[in-house]
Amino acid sequence: MFRASEDKGTCVRASARYGDRQFEIVYRREAPKLLLYLKRRIWQEEDRHDLVQEAFTRLVASRSSAATSNPGAYLQGIVRHLLADRARAWAKAEAFDPVIYSAGKDIAGPDTVAEINDMRESYRLAVESLPPRTKEVYLLHRAEELGYKQIAEQLDISIRTVEWHVAEAIVRIGKSIGITHG
Repeated sequence: MFRASEDKGTCVRASARYGDRQFEIVYRREAPKLLLYLKRRIWQEEDRHDLVQEAFTRLVASRSSAATSNPGAYLQGIVRHLLADRARAWAKAEAFDPVIYSAGKDIAGPDTVAEINDMRESYRLAVESLPPRTKEVYLLHRAEELGYKQIAEQLDISIRTVEWHVAEAIVRIGKSIGITHG
């Protein structure tokens, strides 16, 4: 995944932010957890590895203090968001056919369709169960794709409060859909 021979740019950034050894420790500890979580939700192994790779790439690119203080939780949040983004993209597609998977390359079986629908429903219920203000902030950020500053201005709250609501939503959604931090 993040071996120097495969992606020198990512490894250089990782070592600059974390140091080679620290990054390797985080990767070895968290990648298997993420893959196990995704195994129950994504049918194709290659897609699971792609999402884990994307999560680590975003971790390395992040300027958030949470990325260094608790990289495991941060990575889990990224993966949940990537899954949610995937579900939203499928739901928004005009001609979405849940039987066709991976841009028409492979035919998904009924188990995969059920997994996709279960994932969507779990996520929807988790979002619906958020406290009203947290839900509002989270949806403005994730669904409307507004930045923290825009949300703060729109709701007349501080950026720190926006950050808190988004983080709170991520934690609550994670707990609701069965992701443990640790």
